[in-house]
Amino acid sequence: MIRDSLQAWKQVTEQLLIELDDHDENNRDHMVDQVEKILEIREQLQPSIQPPFTEEELIFGKGLLPLEEKLAMKLKGQLRDIRLNISDQQRKKVSIHAYMDPYSQVNRDGTFYDKKK
Repeated sequence: MIRDSLQAWKQVTEQLLIELDDHDENNRDHMVDQVEKILEIREQLQPSIQPPFTEEELIFGKGLLPLEEKLAMKLKGQLRDIRLNISDQQRKKVSIHAYMDPYSQVNRDGTFYDKKK
């Protein structure tokens, strides 16, 4: 017989994968909140999943490994996307600032350089 905590772990993992699949760029904050809640549930389940395991539980656990690998890849992808969006926003912020004040980066030491020779 498989422990309820192991079965709950599988259900929560599948729920997390569904949440990561159904993400929308415009609704990312909601998705992040949902993922955090689901990860907290997994964290609470983790202490109850301790050895010794029965043969049936070991087989069940081996079936969970591909789910965990898929989940890790999706979470890494989401992290990468979030980091890219943050760096894009920072780049846009710098370019907007440079547009608003184009001479802020000019060295103002009082010298004049004549471009004509």
